Amino acid sequence: MSEVCESPSVEKEIVTPPHGAAQAWIGVLFGFVAAVGYTAANIALRESARPGDIDWSIWITAHKAVPAFFLTWSLVLTNYFRGAVAFPPRHLVLPLICTGIAMQFGGNMMFQYSLGLIGLAMTVPICFSMILTGGAVASRFFLGEPITGRTLLALAFLMGAVTILSFGAGEASQAILSSASGSQIALGITVAMIAGTSYGVSGVVIRRNVRNLPVSATLFLISTTGLVGMTLASVLRIPMEELLATTPRETGIMLLAGFFNAIAFYSIGFAYRHLPVNQVNMINTSQIAMASLAGVMIFMEPLTIWLISGVILTMIGLILMERRQQS
Repeated sequence: MSEVCESPSVEKEIVTPPHGAAQAWIGVLFGFVAAVGYTAANIALRESARPGDIDWSIWITAHKAVPAFFLTWSLVLTNYFRGAVAFPPRHLVLPLICTGIAMQFGGNMMFQYSLGLIGLAMTVPICFSMILTGGAVASRFFLGEPITGRTLLALAFLMGAVTILSFGAGEASQAILSSASGSQIALGITVAMIAGTSYGVSGVVIRRNVRNLPVSATLFLISTTGLVGMTLASVLRIPMEELLATTPRETGIMLLAGFFNAIAFYSIGFAYRHLPVNQVNMINTSQIAMASLAGVMIFMEPLTIWLISGVILTMIGLILMERRQQS
């Protein structure tokens, strides 16, 4: 999932998709690359996860921010030396830093922690449902967007998806933990919901405050917040000998997750230049099915009727949301 919600939040406000069959195919291609990139990032994050270890989740999140940190700062500095817009205005710096803290600690860290408790196949659809739900509610309060009857129906499907997925989380957790307790299962579901809500609300806050800025001007603050904040939290919480004991393989997988996440973020940004937002979002939701399939096939997470039903309800909820945006 990673920063799955960040790109729509920024890009939909600053670009107007051109028309034409060629442009549409380019948009489809970039949208699909983004979905695959997010899925690859989540697979790497799942591979890195340690069941029930919050400190390790913080350490992973710090590593994941490194590729985006270097990529965004290189783009920011390039824009600066070209005389283009590089940084956000001063009055947006503090709100964006606060949003970055919420996105990193409430979103990325909680998402990572959930992966180690209930697995990839369960975490992604639960998180995605809460992204849409949190975004819809936050849009009502921050942007004044109405909650229509269709939106309420979509939210009902999404909350139904979370409920159904929760019934299957026990089997998923037992496949990961040697002895999964009820409290650990509930914790995994809760932190996945917190992650999705944080992503959704943070995306709306960004959309409310940022106008006519390059993606890098926003993302560099979020990635810097993640790198600095998570590294500092790791140093304060984890003994130095444990940090130094991180193997090259572990470091490589964590950085690979960040690399795929950064590629996906910018791919979806390019997709918005060629397709309407609702079409890009529909393509991007293919990552729900891909993540669930990866969880089952790669990590041997259980394929249950709860998982299948929850994914279907999530997709129905998204379709209703997108039709509401078109009307």
